[in-house]
Amino acid sequence: MKAGFLSSSLALACLALAAPVSQGAQEPHRPVAPAAAQQSNNSQLPSVELLTRLAAAGDLAAQNNLGFYYAFGKGVPQSYEEALKWLTGAASKGFAPAEVNLAVFYEKGWGGKVDLEQAMHWFRAAAEQGNAIAQCKLGNLYHNGRGTSRDDAAAAGWYRKAAEQGNAAAENNLGAMYHHGMGVTRDYAQALDWYQKAASQGLAEAESNLGVMYEDGLGVERDYPKAAALYRDAATQGVVRGEFNLAVLYSSGRGVPLDYVTAYLWFSRAAAAGESLATRSLKNLETVMTPHQKEQAQERLADGQDASLSEAQPHPALDGDTMSQR
Repeated sequence: MKAGFLSSSLALACLALAAPVSQGAQEPHRPVAPAAAQQSNNSQLPSVELLTRLAAAGDLAAQNNLGFYYAFGKGVPQSYEEALKWLTGAASKGFAPAEVNLAVFYEKGWGGKVDLEQAMHWFRAAAEQGNAIAQCKLGNLYHNGRGTSRDDAAAAGWYRKAAEQGNAAAENNLGAMYHHGMGVTRDYAQALDWYQKAASQGLAEAESNLGVMYEDGLGVERDYPKAAALYRDAATQGVVRGEFNLAVLYSSGRGVPLDYVTAYLWFSRAAAAGESLATRSLKNLETVMTPHQKEQAQERLADGQDASLSEAQPHPALDGDTMSQR
């Protein structure tokens, strides 16, 4: 059975500075979704001048939005000091998006030192209002023991709250908890169900994790071709575990034709992303490849081709917020 661990891929909507929210969302205890779900056209957002006037007048959404703009220098000089000022103002009044953003600042140490205690405080404040991003992030902090002692039961509880709201990263992570019995009783059927929910939203990490379930026959009949297809979907989106697992199948001819050259290319891609197992696997693979196969692999690497010939995407930003299984 393949062991599980935290992946190095950015969680989908699990940890991100919340984008500007629509104006008029003033109620301090009413959950407000990130603007990415509300506002698809940035041209509709108020001007910086208008935001500044509204923020100065006490508009919480405007304060949050202005903080976001200063954080990234959007229409204003980039300034963490100004961003913290406006975010703190809105967060102190219970505005959930600002609480999430402020928590990110403390966790990352933007504009100052890392302060995980403050990050936990503000993530919890937003999570208790029902903010799914904060709930998922709290699950991550509890699972990793960051800002608190490790508590997988608490992690699973927060993942569940976010997953029940359709947060894909939380769905995936709750699946991982059931997969390995972390904080919950091991239940492959539950793991499969949550992975499928996340994968149906396009979360590539979940596709890779589903591949593990099919490869190992956990909660479902063993199906190597299905596992290979899921790994390929994840790998072509830059998921390192999907790349590595797909390479393993090609190197052994399970679910796909035995193909050392393609295996070499996927192992190379995973190794380039820092996967140590892929580096060792490359060395082992070289011992069984013919000189011609090595030449083919090197030619394709030199041509910039990956194992899918054209499909693979750049690796996502690193942040360690979704769980990936081997």
